[in-house]
Amino acid sequence: MKITRTIANVRSEPSLKADVVWVLSPAESFLVGPEKDGWFPVYPASDDKDVKTVGYISGKVVIPAAADSPLTDWGDIRYVGKDFKYHLERTVKSSTGGVLKSGDKIKVGFLRNGWYAFFKADAQVVSEADALGYVKQSDVDLVNEDARIRYAVRRINVIEKPVATSRAVGVLSPGHRAQVRKEKGGMYALYRIDTIVTKDTPVWGYAWGPFLAPYPANLEKAQMAGIDARKAEIKAEESKIKQEELERGNKLAAMEQAMDDMLLAPVKTKTLYATAVLNVRSEPDVKALIVDKLEQGQAVTVGQLDGKWFPVFKTDENKEKKLIGYVYGTYLSADAPVIEEEKPRTKRIPGGPDEVPIKITSSKMTFSENRNQITFSGNVKVVRLDVTLTSDTLTAYLRPDGDSLSDTQDKIKKIVAGGNVKVVMKKRKGHCDKLTYVVGDSIIFMKGNAELQDGPNNIQGDEIKFYIKDNRAEVVGGNKPIEAIFYTPKNVTQ
Repeated sequence: MKITRTIANVRSEPSLKADVVWVLSPAESFLVGPEKDGWFPVYPASDDKDVKTVGYISGKVVIPAAADSPLTDWGDIRYVGKDFKYHLERTVKSSTGGVLKSGDKIKVGFLRNGWYAFFKADAQVVSEADALGYVKQSDVDLVNEDARIRYAVRRINVIEKPVATSRAVGVLSPGHRAQVRKEKGGMYALYRIDTIVTKDTPVWGYAWGPFLAPYPANLEKAQMAGIDARKAEIKAEESKIKQEELERGNKLAAMEQAMDDMLLAPVKTKTLYATAVLNVRSEPDVKALIVDKLEQGQAVTVGQLDGKWFPVFKTDENKEKKLIGYVYGTYLSADAPVIEEEKPRTKRIPGGPDEVPIKITSSKMTFSENRNQITFSGNVKVVRLDVTLTSDTLTAYLRPDGDSLSDTQDKIKKIVAGGNVKVVMKKRKGHCDKLTYVVGDSIIFMKGNAELQDGPNNIQGDEIKFYIKDNRAEVVGGNKPIEAIFYTPKNVTQ
């Protein structure tokens, strides 16, 4: 028994010029007869003494095999490409044994005179005696160098590189198929049967060409139809994605151009007039930061109305309009308002009573800019000079130009207190349901169960007016119609 060192040809005669009837894989074991002139006759595994030789092999490519080495399978896988009848002997004149259908998978071996013996595809072929019949070599040996699909005629290794010593990366069992590219150095580059093969697809591995047979054209076409259809789908999807990306890019470019056109377009403005003292804010929101102020009657350059707000512009040194903020549109008019001249106010004496600050403390404070008022609640206490006032709630009303929390102290127009109201003015003490303190006139109005004590004197009424500057109290109403006037001592410090 011998074993091959490389791929070895078995020839019909002991001559290098004889026809090749079989090809052996490396390391395959087989039976041989006595050597003659450097050639061994090759026999199948059979106990038949009259068994015919398979062919002849050169002694240069074989070495002795171990006694327990498995013998080669003398059958190779073939796929039938068309329907045809098989015969019971190696001649067309012999009886037919049946029909092989297109796509049938069989094993063939023992090639003689252009005829194969054929066997079941899953059978181990050890002797020609097990043959089912005979088929022409031309019917099952396809010649198709451009076949995209080839199959393993026997078990072969798929190796990493097209070099005989390369390591194995996979196995093809008999009949297993793979996609191939052109043969190079006796080897085919392989791709898995279900892979979409493009020019950039990585190679799965390489396998020896003699052990890869072409697939029948009609079967290959059916097998590749699905792969080609999927490849077309992938190509269509890629084309669609590119088209969508192109359209998206065009839309973005159009949007950017429109934005540039809008930003670079000249600002359309007009002149309006403030009908009241207005705050210019950083954003179109009543809670936004105050960045400027407009006086009543002041002309202002504005842009297009944004909701209920006008953007305000000023011209810089380069004669370009610059956005500085926003004003509430309700208080702007196309016509300049008529402003009555205010009567000159009495000049305040620095350090005088009008300049004396009012100190207010409470548990909670709420500021309403729209109403120009501040509301205090919870343990309210007001102190100004010798006047101390306590109540549950108190509202301070500001003059029109007192609309920020940082400058309210000297801009309070009047104070209205309610709920458990008590007032102390030096030796005088009083209480009522509601108290109004007019700061500019220095007058206190006490209403609802009003009572005022001045030492031993006690006055009551529905309303008591106390004139702080004149040290004078005036009572209106009570349990019965009365009117009383009390004069306080002169030269009392307020």
